[in-house]
Amino acid sequence: MKKLSVLMFAILSLLNVQAQRTCGTDEIHNQKMQDDPQYAAKRLEIDRYTQEYVNSGAQRSSSQRSVITIPVVVHVIYNNSSNPAGNISDAQIYSQIARLNTDYNKMNADTANIPAVWKSLAANVGIYWCLAVRDPNGLPTTGIIRKSTTVTSWSTNDAVKYSAQGGDDAWPADSYLNFWVCDLGQSLLGYSQFPGGAAATDGCVILNSAFGDAVGSVTTPYNLGRTVTHEVGHWLNLYHPFQGGCNGGDSCADTPPTAAATYNCNTFPLLGTGCSTTSPGIMFMDYMDYSDDACLYMFTNNQNSRIQANFVSPHGYRTGILNSLGCVPPGGGPYALFSAVPTTICAGQSVTFTNTSLDTPRFYYWSFPGGVPDTFVGMTPPPVTYNTPGSYTVSLTVVRDTFTNTKTMTNYITVVGSQHLPLTEGFQASFPPTGWSIGNPDNATAWTQSTTAGGYATSSSSAVFLNSTRTGVGQRDYLYTPILNFSNGVDASTKLKFDYAYARRISTRTGSSKDTFSVIVSTDCGATWTTIWSKPDTFLATAPNFSAGIFAPTGTQWATDSTITLGAYAGQPSVQFGFVNYNGRGNAMYLDNVNITNTLPLNYGIADMEPMMHISVVPNPATDKCTINLEMDRQQSTTIDMYDMIGQKVWSKDLGTIHAASETISMDALTAGVYIVKVKAGERSYSQRIVKQ
Repeated sequence: MKKLSVLMFAILSLLNVQAQRTCGTDEIHNQKMQDDPQYAAKRLEIDRYTQEYVNSGAQRSSSQRSVITIPVVVHVIYNNSSNPAGNISDAQIYSQIARLNTDYNKMNADTANIPAVWKSLAANVGIYWCLAVRDPNGLPTTGIIRKSTTVTSWSTNDAVKYSAQGGDDAWPADSYLNFWVCDLGQSLLGYSQFPGGAAATDGCVILNSAFGDAVGSVTTPYNLGRTVTHEVGHWLNLYHPFQGGCNGGDSCADTPPTAAATYNCNTFPLLGTGCSTTSPGIMFMDYMDYSDDACLYMFTNNQNSRIQANFVSPHGYRTGILNSLGCVPPGGGPYALFSAVPTTICAGQSVTFTNTSLDTPRFYYWSFPGGVPDTFVGMTPPPVTYNTPGSYTVSLTVVRDTFTNTKTMTNYITVVGSQHLPLTEGFQASFPPTGWSIGNPDNATAWTQSTTAGGYATSSSSAVFLNSTRTGVGQRDYLYTPILNFSNGVDASTKLKFDYAYARRISTRTGSSKDTFSVIVSTDCGATWTTIWSKPDTFLATAPNFSAGIFAPTGTQWATDSTITLGAYAGQPSVQFGFVNYNGRGNAMYLDNVNITNTLPLNYGIADMEPMMHISVVPNPATDKCTINLEMDRQQSTTIDMYDMIGQKVWSKDLGTIHAASETISMDALTAGVYIVKVKAGERSYSQRIVKQ
């Protein structure tokens, strides 16, 4: 009897492990936001484009769109000792692919259960899924990989996605949707990576007993394959409907706001607390909520629009997978296929194209309209340079014998323009200002405009981040300047200046706030960022502690920073700055009067000064000395100054009023590095870099 009781207790414990749906996607997403600025910036770009696409109304019905078919590879990772059932059957896998096709094409019979008030909102997404029949090398495959491991349980640390850690490496994310099916700990049913993350970890991780539709080892109440439908929704850029609480943070206007996740099965109408308190109430049957499998049976039209944005050129993040041949059996061909890195550049930068065509073409014909070169014949083209902002199409035609195949990527390459100095922004008009952009990785609290406080009370507006909001705690949020052209007009004395105001919040329960304000810079169109200035709350404060609401600075509670020198970026054609707020649940952070003034006339160099002035600096690079030779068309008051890269003047001479001169500068006492020589003649100036070896 005692043994029976122990057995029953064990069974009940197992049944209760998954008493409520648990998805680890938010945890993964939030951690990446904090640890990876590139991911955060990419998420901003993706969500901004997605919202623009949704707002444009450009999305079409499934009957008007081309069929989207996505190849799937299933990595079954199992431990024979701890859980032999983890090596799920082919039949269980097939049932899950069938469930995906049913749910994403609104062919599920339980759509009959959708309440009448929401039936018109239920969407046919129009995406089909196939188990891959061609692997990344063009060879036949079943789309199923089975791997025995010594690991007994996996977490959200992505280890299951790496062979070196006992899991299995991903197939190329631009050609396949990767599923890892395994034993998950922490009572997790699964987790996914939103668009914008690393290719090596792109895909969905699913508990083995929740992968499949009423076949094999699946267990109730997660036995109908809806865990995978839910996690794939994240992979397609859908948030939980409760993401922003009553603020509706899933960016879908037709999903009623809900303060928290919905569990189990419920009866319509289900009324919420705090929001959706009246009929029709909470849309508990939405696939992105947490109800049991049997009570999930719809996507909404707005969710469908967000999904479709993934596949629209030029900015849709998952457009690459439309070119996958994973669902095309090997043989025949050849098939043209290529990729590019990067696909978004600044004017004057280059793109590297990689040929990935299949089934042994003999001839390759490339077309790059708007690029240099604009055509190329051969397997591997040289880097292609694009000098003018805009969107550009790329085509590749491959030939073998009498078979020809062409792949055209419309608006595949995006070239971003830059603006010249000066930069002067007081946030008085629309927000964000023209050319500026907002980074809001967690889709919650973001930088916004204050209309009640301006720098030193000289205006009524500024940029503000409200750190006291709960939804932004632990997050970094970004306010980006336009991309700036530093090719001319910048020297060692050029500075980034801005006004700011902040007061710490002190709580008897949590102690002092932990906010931080930073400035970052990128010289490669936002691909990489470097922190150049940062202050935590203690050093950031410009006013006494303020805990009774939202801090609003007076005219005397502002500070100005002018310590960031920009000489190191002189000559760079694409410089962008980001103002970063780290939310430690403190108080409001204000920013105003961002200013970079060009110290030299714009676009003014040697070519512009001729024939008025002839200048040469030799030798360059120099070792112990350099000589500056000047010749002008008339006598002018002339000075020569030399600066190091932090803006300190290291040498200076007033030449008086001259027509020509030859001046030698001793560099023996200078350390090796880059210096700026600045010649001022009358009202005109010229600067040139010189390297001391």
